Amino acid sequence: MSEDRKKFTLYLHPEHDADRQALNVIESVSRSARGELFRHAFIAGMALHQLDSRLPALLSTLFSAGLTADQLVAFVGQTTGWKPSQAEIRSVLAELGAGQNLPPADELAPDAQDELAAVRSKLKGFL
Repeated sequence: MSEDRKKFTLYLHPEHDADRQALNVIESVSRSARGELFRHAFIAGMALHQLDSRLPALLSTLFSAGLTADQLVAFVGQTTGWKPSQAEIRSVLAELGAGQNLPPADELAPDAQDELAAVRSKLKGFL
């Protein structure tokens, strides 16, 4: 390991909700693992900054115990204009304005269920 290291110091303010949530996460990690947590969090913030310089500040204001992965992905997409390379077919159809009245697969007629099963078997392992 190189001896060329940099040390950074920061302060968290418990009166701010996001800072308090970060402190809760920090306290949930063992003391021996906190250094790596801080390092990974710092580097992850720089990765977000590289995508869009607004992301670290915006995400830190939204940080709460209720933040979900779906919300994070949607937020990155809204901020950067990124579109996912994979999507659920119903989402794609809804975006295109088609297929909005499709019934769930288990509500299809038996012959349609058989056709759907055949298509699924042909596509198995494709994705």
